[in-house]
Formats: sequence, C-alpha cells, structure tokens
Amino acid sequence: MLPYLKILRPVNCLMSVIAVLIGVFLITKIPPIAALPAAIAAFLIAGAGNVINDFVDIEADKINRPKRPIPSGKIKPKTALGYSAALFAVGICLSVFTNWLALVIAAANSFLLIVYSTHLKNRMFVGNAVVSYLVGSTFLFGSAAVLDLSNPNLLILPLLLMLLASLSNFSREVVKTLEDLEGDKLAFIKKAVAKVKGKVLEKFGVKSGGVRFKYSIKFTTGVAIAALLVVIIISPLPYLLKILGLSYLVVLIPTDLAFIASIYTLVSSKNKKRFSKSSKLIKVGMFLGLIAYIVGITF
Repeated sequence: MLPYLKILRPVNCLMSVIAVLIGVFLITKIPPIAALPAAIAAFLIAGAGNVINDFVDIEADKINRPKRPIPSGKIKPKTALGYSAALFAVGICLSVFTNWLALVIAAANSFLLIVYSTHLKNRMFVGNAVVSYLVGSTFLFGSAAVLDLSNPNLLILPLLLMLLASLSNFSREVVKTLEDLEGDKLAFIKKAVAKVKGKVLEKFGVKSGGVRFKYSIKFTTGVAIAALLVVIIISPLPYLLKILGLSYLVVLIPTDLAFIASIYTLVSSKNKKRFSKSSKLIKVGMFLGLIAYIVGITF
C-alpha cells in the first residue's frame, strides 16, 4: 500500500488541501460541511495529477529517479494509469456534493493536469502558465465550494488571490527554469550522447555546449519581471476596493518589497546565482501575500 501513497506525493497534496481551506476562509470563517468533500477532492485530484505525471515520465525516471514506484516495478504502468483515472473520477464525483461551479473547476483542472503531463510539460511559458493557473485556482475552488451562488460578488476576493498567486507563481516558475538551465542542458546532452553515437553526433554538432535555450535569457527574465510588476500593481486592489482593511495593506508592504527585491536581483547582477536568490525572494513574497490575505480577513 505504501507505493500507492508515495506516488501521490502526499505532502504536495496536503498543500492543495491547505489552499482549499484558505479559499474557504475567504468566504466564511467557520468552514461548513461542504468544505470537507472539496478538501478531499483537491487531495485526490492533485494526487491523480502526480500519478499521471509519473506514468508519462517513466522512461526518464528509469534514469533520473529509479526508486520511484513505477520505474522500480512496485506499481505497473497500466495499474498506475488506472489508479490515476480512478482518483480523478472520485475527486470529480466528490465535487458534486458542493455546487456546479466547484464541479466545473474540478473537471477543468483534472483535464489540464492530464494535458500538461502529456503535452505541455516541456512547453516554455505555456506549461508554466498552466501550472501557475492550477496553483491559483485551488484557492478559488475552496471559495467556490462554499459560495452562495446567488451572491457572486463574494468571488471577487478569491479571484484576486487566484490572480496574484498565479502570476507570482508563474514568475517563479520561469526564474526556476533559468536557474536550472545549465543543468538541464547538460542532462539533455548527456542523454543525447548516450543514445546517439559516432559520426551522427559530429554531423549534427551535439556536444557539450552544442545546444542552446530556445529563448534568450534577457527575454525570459523580462517575462518573469513583467509578471511580478503586474502582481505589485494590482496587489493593493483588495484594499482600494474596500474588501480588505488597513491590516492587509500593512502586511502587503513587506510582500511587495520582497517582489521588488526579486526584480532588483534579476536586473542588477549577472551572477548565475541571481536566479536562485530571486526565486527564493518570490517564494517569500508569495508566503507573505497569503499572510496578508489572512490578516486582512481576520482583523
């Protein structure tokens, strides 16, 4: 039974549950019973996404992560595929016990998790955007699950949190791609050299340093910075719209300062370690942003 739990990556799934509960908290401070099926659904759908991801990555994991349940032989590929389908189905079915909006989000996210694993994982920007939407939409899913659909205005705050979380996560995903670029390039070359030998390599020039990133570092960095700038610009909206009070604005100041420091790190240094430092600063900003929302609702 342990391999079937391990393949879900339960810690990541629990993070989804926490995001759902925060989304619930945006609507009501006393979670109703409707929050329970939504939280379980989020756990199962996130786990299903991890399983389908491992199923698609089986060949790469045989080399990079041979101890994972599928490449180690503890779970057969077809069994994993069936397991993932069952988890998706149960997660979507549980969403029926909430409302139609949460059901739509659960079904759409399940579809996107499958499409991402099978077609978008290595698509720069598009793949980053899908992952970032999925991260942000978990908050919206929690809010939608307990929402009185006759009062859709209550969704303004969850939608803003979703937008801020998605954009900041998108920026971090892009920066992390730059951080891992050299290692990913060398790993690609190593695999290519291992599979293709002799004069064919000379013909196509595949050697150390013989491949390059599709986009320029400057352009990719600019995309990450642009996303952060949008976050900084729209982050005061909950206060300006009088949805959250002054307490939100107070905690928002160090949040935006962390994002500004991340941008400064990216533009002021040419050191390769700037990507790692910037990524950590964005993570700090995202955490402080959640705290700002919670403080703003509570006080």
